[in-house]
Amino acid sequence: MKAFADLDHRLVAIGKQLEKNLNDWEAWAAKADILCSLGMHEIAIRCCDRVLALNPNNVLTWVTKGEALKKLGKNEESVAAFAKARSLTDIANSAQRNNL
Repeated sequence: MKAFADLDHRLVAIGKQLEKNLNDWEAWAAKADILCSLGMHEIAIRCCDRVLALNPNNVLTWVTKGEALKKLGKNEESVAAFAKARSLTDIANSAQRNNL
């Protein structure tokens, strides 16, 4: 139960942060992660969509979205989200190798 209380406390803190700045993609991403871990997948996906509108190349959010979609049985959409995350990771790795 303590874990859920901690997550609830974090959600309250994130809510306060979002009241100050609705464009804080990091807060939206944290909220999506927490909601996904609580099994609130539909809301987590909406938070992921908010993050991706602000920061479309956020790999971890694409993964979170893929996980939430998979839990909801939306397999094709889940695969697409995971593919996007993989593509962004490959691009970042390639860029890093080229800069070495």
